[in-house]
Amino acid sequence: MLQFEHPTIIILAAIIFAFLLSLYIYHKDERFSSTHQNVKIILTGLRFISLSILIILLFKPKLLNQIKQVEKPIIVFLQDASSSILNYPDSTYYKSEFKTLIEENNKILSEKFDVYNYHFSDEINEGINIDFEGKKTDISDAFEKIENRFYNRNLAAVVLASDGNYNKGINPFYKTSELNCPIFTMAIGDNTPNPDLQIKEVRHNEIAYFGNEFPIQFDILSNFDSDQKHEISIINNGKIIYTESLNIKSQNPISKEIFIEANNEGIQYYDILINPFDDEQNIENNRQKVAIEILNNLQNILILYSSPHPDIAALTSALEDGKNYKVTKSLFHEFNEEIEAYNLIILHQIPDFTNRNKNLLKNIIKSETALFFIGGIGSKWSEFNKVQELVEVKTKNAMQEVFPIINKDFGPFQLSEQCEKFIESATPLQAPFGDVILKEECSYLFSQKIEGINTNNKLLFFAEKEEKNFAILLAEGLWKWKLFDYQKNESHDNFNELFQSISQYLTLNKDKRKLRLQYPKMIDEGATFYMNAQLYNDNYQLIEDADMNLVLTDPTKKEFIYSFSPLKQKYQTSIKNLNKGSYEFKVNSKFKQEHTEQSGTFVVLESKLEQQKQEANWKTLKQLSSNSNGQFIKKDNFDDYSEIIISNIKSTQKVYFNEYLSELIKQKSIFLLLLLCLFLEWIIRKRLGTH
Repeated sequence: MLQFEHPTIIILAAIIFAFLLSLYIYHKDERFSSTHQNVKIILTGLRFISLSILIILLFKPKLLNQIKQVEKPIIVFLQDASSSILNYPDSTYYKSEFKTLIEENNKILSEKFDVYNYHFSDEINEGINIDFEGKKTDISDAFEKIENRFYNRNLAAVVLASDGNYNKGINPFYKTSELNCPIFTMAIGDNTPNPDLQIKEVRHNEIAYFGNEFPIQFDILSNFDSDQKHEISIINNGKIIYTESLNIKSQNPISKEIFIEANNEGIQYYDILINPFDDEQNIENNRQKVAIEILNNLQNILILYSSPHPDIAALTSALEDGKNYKVTKSLFHEFNEEIEAYNLIILHQIPDFTNRNKNLLKNIIKSETALFFIGGIGSKWSEFNKVQELVEVKTKNAMQEVFPIINKDFGPFQLSEQCEKFIESATPLQAPFGDVILKEECSYLFSQKIEGINTNNKLLFFAEKEEKNFAILLAEGLWKWKLFDYQKNESHDNFNELFQSISQYLTLNKDKRKLRLQYPKMIDEGATFYMNAQLYNDNYQLIEDADMNLVLTDPTKKEFIYSFSPLKQKYQTSIKNLNKGSYEFKVNSKFKQEHTEQSGTFVVLESKLEQQKQEANWKTLKQLSSNSNGQFIKKDNFDDYSEIIISNIKSTQKVYFNEYLSELIKQKSIFLLLLLCLFLEWIIRKRLGTH
């Protein structure tokens, strides 16, 4: 069937014109007046055919073709090539005889089916592989890739030869419906459980701060009862920093949360171990390693005040007593430096009645830096209500004594019991006389107690707006609290704890480094290492067109250089096929004439995921077969699995009709016909003497 891009009536008119032209040439031309009528008809026909072919070809017609294809039913053989197959006593069988068995059975199947062989671990590849070097197992991904490759094909069955263990991807059970065919599972390995202890579900923060404690949580599981005490240990830099002995019962997991003090900066590696029992076969899951980056979280805090006040000295000493704070203080109207380098700005009785340095206040409000407002008698409350949108204070600038009432449901951070007792017994503060109306959702730590009456007016409260943290204390007189703390407790610990806790909460996750890197501190051997980077200028605006590279030093001290590629609002590089060991790196960036450098380390661990389980997971294999109307095949029946499949599959050949368009001008027969017509016409006219 021909298809044209132009209307049929135009093509028909052109063909009629070709016919009329042919008639005119051979019936009106005097040169052919004496020619026999039959010869004229033949010449007219030949000329009409050749002209018609040329006209049709000028309109670029396409020929609709249809091909009939007959496809036999398809069987896909999926072989698990992960290293867990070598965990079992009969592993030599799978490295030698198993491949021959597969080939013989698949040859029998190929008489009735098209058989495709694949092997997989965390990726899928063609053919059978008996090296069993895969570091991970992802059965669900293998199913998904097969479903994509054979979509809308005559897929009759999938044969899965595996031990059923997977450590990547989702439960393959949820992929069986997408395959829409029977799954025959060949059960490899041994599902008899051996007595085993293991550490599982390790949970920890990615970062911790120098001098603080951080938790490491994990579960200890056992599948047998034992009267033997088992010792758990945590090791850092070759030193045991925690140890404990436990009695462990079968199927009764023990959850541990251990607090570790961050005494060393940089990336720290912690090994969690539990000593094995006598003759334990699988000790690979008795150890887990975690990496935590310990940051010297030096927070830059700026205190701006309208006039000298004893509160300033009290706040400064409280914050400087902490290990992680660097405090800068200045009169508000005298400050003319950049504000973006600070993690927290404390505004004491700002805005005031002088209205000096208004542009600075606008820049502070617009910045991403956390803010802590502390009000007082010098505050201009009408202006305060305008510069922030969290609270409105209705007052005529009169002050009154208020006592704090602690909110027991306050969640952002927690004070010690001793600190709370100190606050509840502390001297009163000076707060504005009037109403306090919250305009945004806030978390409050203190409300006001006035003349022995608890009120709903908030005294100290917190909010987050557009990823910026705010704190507002509507009172002054903090210096009295510091003196009171020393009078009652002979230290300033409670006063310091309160304001260090407030500052730590407000500055949390406010990273002020110009070059910021995101990368895993540990990866398994065979995994791809990814690093993302962001670069900021002095005003902490993102730079998207810098030159950036990574210099990697491997365990043998060889250096390799990798370039970063821009990716939206970050830069990214990736490295594949890293061997196990400890790696050092330097990231260098250049923007205009400014150079920035940051270094670090990461570790590539020998992947032992496949050794975490020493018994096969036949339960999953049975579920896959049962859910898909397949069959679960044990090793005793491996020799005859082709017969089992043939007897259980009633699939027939599938007929496909494929249609496609081809250009008529490419048809050789059309050109032969055209040449033949022109040649015959020329021969006849030559014999007539009219060529």
